[in-house]
Amino acid sequence: MIVAGREGGADGVRIVLETEEAMLLSELADQVDSVLLLGGDDDPALGRLFPSAYPDDQEAANDFTRYTRDSLVDGKRQAAQSVRDATATERDAGLVEIELDQAEAWGWLTFLTDLRLILAERVGVTDPDEAQPADDERDDYLRAAYEWAGIVQGSMLEVLDPIGR
Repeated sequence: MIVAGREGGADGVRIVLETEEAMLLSELADQVDSVLLLGGDDDPALGRLFPSAYPDDQEAANDFTRYTRDSLVDGKRQAAQSVRDATATERDAGLVEIELDQAEAWGWLTFLTDLRLILAERVGVTDPDEAQPADDERDDYLRAAYEWAGIVQGSMLEVLDPIGR
């Protein structure tokens, strides 16, 4: 994976992925979408994605959720769809090059944040600096995806950060 500024100095990000990385991102976008669509109120990952706006006032929290949840879910689903669209590729396609303008890049960052919150919940990461190694193969895969998504996210932020220019 390579993350760099766009050609010609245009604002945004240029991402170059191996085919397998693009396919992984597409699959993970599908999984985020599934959590958003099918996750029940008892799914702790949704609790991380949509924390209570009023933890000390259940009535206000319920009102806030009622008025904002659908639009928040729609925005997160659109971000996942953007990643799916950009990473759609054929197996053995070689490298996948993706050019994102500023707005598209921030949409990807939204997706990566959502992905990492869901994965962190699934593998029990409450503090990334104190995370314990996973015991089983599934957790190893999820933990690796969590860490890799963090690398992509961090690389994108380095390119987009106007202070670093």
